[in-house]
Amino acid sequence: MENTKIKGISTIIWDCDNTIWIHRKDELEEIIAKAVGIPCTAELKEQYQGFFDAFDKRFKYEKVTFKKTSKLIEEIMPILSKYGVTGSYFLDKWIPLETSFINKEAVEVLKHQREKGYKIVILTDWFMDSQVMLLNRYGISEYIERIYTCDNEYMKTSPKSSKRIIKPGNESEYVIIGDSLNSDIAFANNAKIRSIWYNPSKNENTTPYNPTVEITSLLEVIDIIE
Repeated sequence: MENTKIKGISTIIWDCDNTIWIHRKDELEEIIAKAVGIPCTAELKEQYQGFFDAFDKRFKYEKVTFKKTSKLIEEIMPILSKYGVTGSYFLDKWIPLETSFINKEAVEVLKHQREKGYKIVILTDWFMDSQVMLLNRYGISEYIERIYTCDNEYMKTSPKSSKRIIKPGNESEYVIIGDSLNSDIAFANNAKIRSIWYNPSKNENTTPYNPTVEITSLLEVIDIIE
């Protein structure tokens, strides 16, 4: 996709996971399992990976809550019961953990956007305590005007999620930056706003969702948004 200029923007919406920060490949083995106090077996790895697909499907059309997410963890990760671990305990331990590292390109772009006077907001499909903790730890919360999480709210994939962010009639003033076609770009298409697909691995788009611009480096954003 040929990069184009995106003009007339006042509000820039950022995704967090694997955009502003990158998840560690060993997050389950080296961080989560140790914090919970259970061995990281092949079965646990498989069920942990299965949780994310189940999470997206479970909450596509209804609001996310801690209680419902805890119950879903128990359903998708039955191995936890073998160690006497409940879904709520697992989630309680998981939320405050740092399982990622900062994307230095994101910091540079956020700083540039703040200096240019753009309104910067976060839209993330995870819990507030976790995301605020990471934004503070990485020293970038000063660039963010508001954070929208999934606590008692709809996820990005829901057509209803845009209502709390996008002002009707002003869709042309918004753009979202994110790595997920099925989440970030789907949100943009549903909300009728422009989007920047962060695709550093140069994956093929096999989804029905179409980004306005595709990039492999976040630094490209500096020249794209005018």
